[in-house]
Amino acid sequence: MWRIELSIIMYILLVGGALITGALSAIVFMGVYRKTKRGGTLVGTLLLLWIVYQMVTLSTIASPLTVMVLVIYLFFGIAAYWKLKREGVIAKG
Repeated sequence: MWRIELSIIMYILLVGGALITGALSAIVFMGVYRKTKRGGTLVGTLLLLWIVYQMVTLSTIASPLTVMVLVIYLFFGIAAYWKLKREGVIAKG
């Protein structure tokens, strides 16, 4: 395996990209899930596959970066779930 040495600027750009991507993904998922649950499930599955792909790709670059991006995506995923549950879109129980 080859490893790429990253500067602090590249870390900031990759983490910033994860923040933007995570926020937009959560917004799109919530919008689609509110309209149709089946469509939301499809979008959620595709987003999950995209996140797994990104984790595999980032793991070849740097492990701490992979963990940081995973935590960012988990934060946005949990926040989207709580918001949908609070609005009553997801049944409580």
